[in-house]
Amino acid sequence: MRPFPLKQVRLGWHDAGTYNKNIEEWPLRGGANGNLRFEIEQKQTLSSQSSFSGLVNALKLLQPIKDKYSGVTYADLFQLASATAMEEAGGPKFPMKYGRVDVSEPEQCPEEGRLPGK
Repeated sequence: MRPFPLKQVRLGWHDAGTYNKNIEEWPLRGGANGNLRFEIEQKQTLSSQSSFSGLVNALKLLQPIKDKYSGVTYADLFQLASATAMEEAGGPKFPMKYGRVDVSEPEQCPEEGRLPGK
């Protein structure tokens, strides 16, 4: 797998990996909600997982697409980039569903430590 596609896969994972099925209220339950675009989330991910390094470049690469297609949410864009990267690297084609809602402010990001594997 080439380095850039791997970063896009990780971007999709980090955006979705905070989902907690036991929390009913959105956005508190986490999940694919575009939260990685906020600096606080990037810092938390860096400090807790040491795995966000390099993903800032992936975010920067996607920003012109978001700017051009402002109706697309960050959450959908991150998941589409992840699925496309896997397919381009020789993996399976994932059927996509759209309509994810972005968190609108950093205060809506999940609390630190929600990613599995900590």
